[in-house]
Amino acid sequence: MIYHIVVAAGSGSRFGANLPKQFCLLEGRPVVMHTIDRLRHYGQGGEVVLVLSAAFEEPWREMCQEHGFVSPRVVRGGSTRWESVKNAIESLPADADIITVHDGARPLVTEALMHNVLGALQRGAAGAIPVVPVTDSLRRVRLDGESTAMPRSAFRSVQTPQGFQGAVLREAYKQPFAHTFTDDASVVEALGEYPLQLVDGDWRNIKITYPLDIEVAKVYLHSLPHCPSPRWSACATAT
Repeated sequence: MIYHIVVAAGSGSRFGANLPKQFCLLEGRPVVMHTIDRLRHYGQGGEVVLVLSAAFEEPWREMCQEHGFVSPRVVRGGSTRWESVKNAIESLPADADIITVHDGARPLVTEALMHNVLGALQRGAAGAIPVVPVTDSLRRVRLDGESTAMPRSAFRSVQTPQGFQGAVLREAYKQPFAHTFTDDASVVEALGEYPLQLVDGDWRNIKITYPLDIEVAKVYLHSLPHCPSPRWSACATAT
């Protein structure tokens, strides 16, 4: 069984709005609703699980009613992204053979990207990480302020959803938290046992971080196939 964890428990402080970025409107609906719809449409029948902070569980129910949206099962997040993902993993049944973890503020995942991630896992990869080439020139800045040019061909920008064999991700999240855990791939990598496969991401799969990103997302959204949303039902919550 495939499960898609959507992490939407963050505060989105860099966005600078009254609401966290995942709940700000994109073409008349909260960003995270677009995210969920696209995972439902392209996630090969996998179940979506939504991670929310306690403070936004009730506002989310109200958003679902307002927009006629069917919520996935909701899991309560923690004080950090790591804790939020851990809570979601622990809520999944033992038949979770493949687990992906996706940022709620990435509403433009594509069919090809999902095919790349899930296909790699179905062929036996322990983990599949979507990446895109770095187009900007890079410089490494030292503590003294001096900098050195770095070859951009040696780097990739990492996207989500990141996918893993269920047993591997469960094992990884049994480790104690470390500040080097910047994403789920880094948590699995810390085990030192499982090589991770890089797959092609999509440059349209942007993460909403600043207000201008909403305007960019609108343009990209119109270039992608429409993903219809199911009819409304009550939001389910598991804590």
